[in-house]
Amino acid sequence: MTTTNDNVDALRFYQRRGFHLVRLRAGAVDESRVSLKPEIPEVGDHGIALRDELELEADLSSPARSA
Repeated sequence: MTTTNDNVDALRFYQRRGFHLVRLRAGAVDESRVSLKPEIPEVGDHGIALRDELELEADLSSPARSA
């Protein structure tokens, strides 16, 4: 699962369900804004600069926690 650095609601949601951060793609949103989609805003949720992608994974062998 991938989200952006400003999406604290998604980060909270997934981490409470057993997902953990596995990768930071620093500057990925900046690159997408330049090369693919210039309409991506500079500032995202909660006034946070929108720059990076965060990848989360869940260990399917362990039971998920309920929120």
